[in-house]
Amino acid sequence: MQFELATNEARCWSICLDVSDQVMASHYAHLPSEERERSARFRFEADRRRFVVAHGVLRDLLGSYLGTSPRRIQFTYNAFGKPALSPEFGDRVKFNLSHSGDLALIAIATNAHVGVDIEQIVPQSNYLDIARTFFSMTELEELRHVPAQLLPETFYRCWTRREAYAKGCGAGLGGLRDGEDYCNSWSFHEIRPAPDYIGTVALRPV
Repeated sequence: MQFELATNEARCWSICLDVSDQVMASHYAHLPSEERERSARFRFEADRRRFVVAHGVLRDLLGSYLGTSPRRIQFTYNAFGKPALSPEFGDRVKFNLSHSGDLALIAIATNAHVGVDIEQIVPQSNYLDIARTFFSMTELEELRHVPAQLLPETFYRCWTRREAYAKGCGAGLGGLRDGEDYCNSWSFHEIRPAPDYIGTVALRPV
């Protein structure tokens, strides 16, 4: 099946990573040796399977949009490890992948830089401590004033926005200054793929 993207269009796919052995094997068959080696380094089998399925589906989707075999797709990586299509495919689409728990989000866009993040909403006891380290003052004040029952969702909404923005910039959180505010040229789109999960897609026109 071949998919198409219009000019200035973006799509986000929600992927269940809990699949049968047969489906997992079919995704593994699409991975190049480098990604197979990466999957083998996971300590836990569940993490290895999630990696294989997420990256296998990414290749399936890119192959469908590019009209090529998933195994022909090659990536280049920037200094922070963000992948992009190799030069032979030009600049036809940009993409980003994130996974948490048993779900993944894959965003694919034309004429836009894109970053995506998904997080499983897991109760924490130190939301504000984490926020003081990573969030902007605006985000920290937002967390301080929300009702207690809304704190987990609000925290993860801020976290996924920040992570998606950083990944869209090509840096990841490790390359984003602590407390840095977002550039206003980016747009943010919240995704709720399942109960207890929240995601964000960040886009900026090229």
